[in-house]
Amino acid sequence: EIEKRHANSLNEILRYDAGVSTELRGSTTYMSEYKIRGFDAEHEYFDGLELPYNVAGNTKAFIDPILIDKVDILKGPSSVLYGNASPGGLVNIQGKQPQSEQSTDVGFTTGNRSLKEGYIDSTGRIADSNWDYRLIAKGSEGNDQAKTTKHESYLIAPSVSWHPNAQTRLTLSALYEDMPSLTPSNPLPLAYLQSGYASRRSYAGDHWSGFKQREGMLGYSFEHQFDSGWGVVQRARYFTLDSHQRSIYSTGTGSSDTDLSRFGYTTDESVDSFNIDNQLTKTFSFGDWQNHLLAGFDYQHLNSHMTWRYGTQYPSINMLDPDYSQVTSSNLDLYTATNDRLSFNQRGYYLQDQLEFGGLNLLASARYDDYQSTTTDYLDGGSKASIDQHKVTKRLGALYQFSNGIAPYLSYSEGFLPVSPQGTLTASQAKATTSKQLEGGVKYLLSDYATTLTASVFQIKQKNVLTTDYTYTSAGLLNYRQTGEVTSKGAEFGVVSRPTDNVNIIANYAYTHAVNTQDEYYQGKRATQVPLNSFNLWGDYTFNHGVLNGLMLGAGLRYSGKSEITEDNSLPPVGGNTQYDLAVSYDMGVLSSSLKGLTLKAGAQNLTNKMTYTCYSSSYCWIGRDRSWQVGANYHF
Repeated sequence: EIEKRHANSLNEILRYDAGVSTELRGSTTYMSEYKIRGFDAEHEYFDGLELPYNVAGNTKAFIDPILIDKVDILKGPSSVLYGNASPGGLVNIQGKQPQSEQSTDVGFTTGNRSLKEGYIDSTGRIADSNWDYRLIAKGSEGNDQAKTTKHESYLIAPSVSWHPNAQTRLTLSALYEDMPSLTPSNPLPLAYLQSGYASRRSYAGDHWSGFKQREGMLGYSFEHQFDSGWGVVQRARYFTLDSHQRSIYSTGTGSSDTDLSRFGYTTDESVDSFNIDNQLTKTFSFGDWQNHLLAGFDYQHLNSHMTWRYGTQYPSINMLDPDYSQVTSSNLDLYTATNDRLSFNQRGYYLQDQLEFGGLNLLASARYDDYQSTTTDYLDGGSKASIDQHKVTKRLGALYQFSNGIAPYLSYSEGFLPVSPQGTLTASQAKATTSKQLEGGVKYLLSDYATTLTASVFQIKQKNVLTTDYTYTSAGLLNYRQTGEVTSKGAEFGVVSRPTDNVNIIANYAYTHAVNTQDEYYQGKRATQVPLNSFNLWGDYTFNHGVLNGLMLGAGLRYSGKSEITEDNSLPPVGGNTQYDLAVSYDMGVLSSSLKGLTLKAGAQNLTNKMTYTCYSSSYCWIGRDRSWQVGANYHF
């Protein structure tokens, strides 16, 4: 599915999942931002370990789609096994692993906005040994949607696996990616977007603006299954990030809706993290009951340094005749506003038991998290602010699988998310965000048609929510506070079907009602950037005989309902738009055996070039992706 839809980011991969609101900052590429079941999902996982993210800054690890084998989306609080997690759910990216069967894919893609992309993905056994390898490399560049912006990235990712027997496997992996140009955030005021003068390429930045990032990773995974039923798994990873940003963006309108005021700043950030997860498993029978025990301990350490420099002079921009050469570092009159280091350690201890008795499945698990962080302020003589937060979280679930394929279920889960000092929020004020979810539903498997239907209803409550009014103190600190409670209630329905070997169908609907149930200013108001209704439909068909043999046609529909654009809900909601996607590929080997392995492919997103935008205030809106298309060739051997 990822390959067919030509997904170029995690945001684009998640477009067709129920209850997920993607691309909250439009065409921005330096960071994936999306919501699940009404809540920001800031923490992502890669092969079961959390990816580094400086929650107080702008640096977040990026996993290119070419590295992704599949993506797991776990709905609701999931702290019991993963620790830090959004109340709405989390995303775990599973990377491509070395395989014993030899295969290589080489490809090239081009498209609108001067896209040029080439890649290689090769895997197989190393000589006559019990070692497998995988080597992935990719280079990509092109212009981006907003005027004057570009994207450019280069990566290489080698990995090897050792499997001396069927019970043991060791995988070593590495990654280096250089992204010398990423699309910066481009907020625009609502008044301008509704003025009639805005275009899909409108940009309030400058040639001076830019965002670049480098990242590197070293990791391993070890698994061994003993004959006695015991098993051990250990995963560990070191990740390093370095990012640099120069940004000037609109903060509102001036003398007219097309004369925009602006703010400028620069950031220099570095992040180093280490994660390790140790698991012990045991499967055994007790009478007619099957027990699957899991016990584990994980540890993560992050060290981040960030320097922010704010401007004191910044020119406005006339969007009717924009001048993108007004800004330099000197004429902004920059000063150092932030020079901090954030360091944290987190330890998690967890235990889970899953029991099976006939069609009955029961699950119970618990986890204890211990989190300590220290923020050092070098502008204040190296003063330190420390926090110590800890929490026990639980999860309970029951599912019964009837012989006719119907499986009703009920679950309860809790979440824990540490909060560090940010802006005006001091260490003594910071409290961990907690959440609880109750969910019930039914799944129905029609095995004769390879079809699964699911229906669920849920309620999530989140407490100690960190929010901001987007105003700054005289010292340049962003005003933060922790409000009382946000409640999200909803329902989701989905169908995944492969009725024949050459047909795939995905359809889902989500109703999400996220409301501030306790808040000093916004009690009773709906959360922003959360569509009340959304619907997705995707289908593809591969011809396997006749004159169209070898041709694959795929098409999709994405509907996003209206969502609030201000926290006080004072303005009419925006949205209610439908976008269409298309994918085509053709196996050239059908024409001639000499062309075996060669596939031509093409794709397009937002075919009708629908103008969309999403906002979290009247001053901060982002234009959605415009129509884009790609054509390419892949040779598999």
